Amino acid sequence: MTRGVTVPLPARFGLGPIEVTAIDGKTVTMVAPLTQSEFSSDGGCSATITGPAANASAYVDLTCPTGEKAVVNKMNLKVVGIVKKAAVIRIRPAK
Repeated sequence: MTRGVTVPLPARFGLGPIEVTAIDGKTVTMVAPLTQSEFSSDGGCSATITGPAANASAYVDLTCPTGEKAVVNKMNLKVVGIVKKAAVIRIRPAK
């Protein structure tokens, strides 16, 4: 994925579409709205949760170095690599 690309996710993951906001060297930054009331995260990526606010839903910012993973709600995300300013990201259901 390149910067600005949005990837839809199945509703069962508890997240809205993921948008890649930056690719810097060996790090990928993404943002996704949270679509359920609970949130859990585990893994090597840095996660920051914001919201909800009066007119905006909550969302999560993820900063993931190459090779690191994040388990957010029911989604397992791993940054496999960066090739020519494009991120290779693997998204699977969390176990």
